Amino acid sequence: MPKRLAITIAGAVSLGSYEAGVLYEILTALKQHNSRAAEPDQVCIDVLTGASAGGMTAIILGQKLLYCGDEFKGPYDNPLYNTWVKTISLSGLQNTQSDEPATHSLFSSDLIEKISADVVMGRYGTNPPSPPASLHPAASPAIRLGVALTNLNGIDYGYNVKPKGAFIYIDYGDQMTAFADGANSDNEDFWKPLSEAAVACGAFPFAFRAKDMMRSRSEYTTDNLLPWQGDLQKFTYSDGGILQNQPLGIAKNLVDQIDLHECQTDRFYMFVSPNAKDATANDNFHEEGADYVQMVKRLVTVALGQSGFHDWITAEDMNKKIELLDARAAGLKDAILHDEMEVDALAKTAGSLLALFFPNHQHQPPGAVVPETLDQAKTRIATQYKSEMEALGSETPRAIAFRDGVLAFESAAGLGARDHMEIYGITATDSELAGAALCAFLGFFDQTFRDHDYDVGRSHAREFLVDPALAQPGAMGPLRLDPFPNDLRPIDHRLDGLMVRNAPPGDVNAFKAGLRHRVNEMLKELIGGWSTLADPLADTLVDVVTTQLVKHM
Repeated sequence: MPKRLAITIAGAVSLGSYEAGVLYEILTALKQHNSRAAEPDQVCIDVLTGASAGGMTAIILGQKLLYCGDEFKGPYDNPLYNTWVKTISLSGLQNTQSDEPATHSLFSSDLIEKISADVVMGRYGTNPPSPPASLHPAASPAIRLGVALTNLNGIDYGYNVKPKGAFIYIDYGDQMTAFADGANSDNEDFWKPLSEAAVACGAFPFAFRAKDMMRSRSEYTTDNLLPWQGDLQKFTYSDGGILQNQPLGIAKNLVDQIDLHECQTDRFYMFVSPNAKDATANDNFHEEGADYVQMVKRLVTVALGQSGFHDWITAEDMNKKIELLDARAAGLKDAILHDEMEVDALAKTAGSLLALFFPNHQHQPPGAVVPETLDQAKTRIATQYKSEMEALGSETPRAIAFRDGVLAFESAAGLGARDHMEIYGITATDSELAGAALCAFLGFFDQTFRDHDYDVGRSHAREFLVDPALAQPGAMGPLRLDPFPNDLRPIDHRLDGLMVRNAPPGDVNAFKAGLRHRVNEMLKELIGGWSTLADPLADTLVDVVTTQLVKHM
């Protein structure tokens, strides 16, 4: 069985171009490696999750890996580059249509809808789908997909209160997951909801309008879910990055459905984000400087910062606890081997504790989707600690006592559904990117900016792929790669850390003209018969806003 890779793609706005560059290099390297390595050393992608722009990328990438592997023709002609660098643009985003109310969004949501429809659903314009399916060499035959969503309606959960009564908790964090099972999923019915989710998960507030989707109650398995009116419910969604910008947790849940907490030494995670290193703590923000512009700017930073990296931090904290459990298990094994532990007493104590932890021979581990029986847990521990079990004689009383003792340790620590996550990160700082300013919307201004960030992504991925850490014992590598081809364009470092005030005047003026047009439409919708006032009022508003943006961003 090959090594397995789960990739999480962070929210990025225009910096989806950076992520596209990273992913192109990863796919190219894995294709080359897998063509040379024996199956146990191959690396195959079987889980893709994302938020915001990363969610759209995850869905596009999942479909292309499964059915359109031949479309990855080169670094500057592939589905990711064509979507995030060539197709999307400021002019396209500001070319709003008559059916897009100005009071609902500043930019064209129709363009995002069209991109998703063309890239994801274009394959199903014919029956059978065209072109014939071609699996990318870096992909598993089946891929689990997940995107983070923000449910603006909220979902009601009921919790009992002692001694009586209940309270209702409303959860706005949502997600959509799917199992793309090779040829069985190569159809319009399967990908249509995912195409809609790709739009919904990237519906950045105010920039793009909210997105309605129908959801089935069967998609929500929590026992505390309150009843719905019928099976289907319409919910309205916004950008998933608002609450969960790096959904590693979704990836872990999908991985558990595949691995069943076994074979973790061959499981790896990759986290791709264009903004994972910049420190945003600001000791210079104080009352006297908290005007409207600075306050909005800081609140955006707070919101994005609070939603970001939670899953990564949680995973690293959990890794430390699992490492401690592993150390305790190693100590227990040594104590048994050196006759420092009474095996019968250990077996009796562990058995008594497991009877408490597994009432009726099963329990619901924290974070687990389904209950686990005592027998299943014992089998899992024996697999996870195979070398220790073998050192103690596998099925001997010493090994059985060790297994049950470790299971008791694990259960007491609440680690039953937790596994060590070997996470690789490919990240960047704002100071390296051209499109990071203006909440990462600056990249939409000019394809030159997106090309720059795409190539920065390629460069960072190449650095990762040759890092010696990949060849260490227990790592994802070593990868069998030739020297990189000379097809990476020179990076213009004058664009590193570009600010709005330093952007070419033509780009800024085009942005101002489009914004002025949209604000004009908005005012006409709001003031109706007073529309003759809209043009000068729009000019004044846009001038004030853009002056502040250029000054501070």
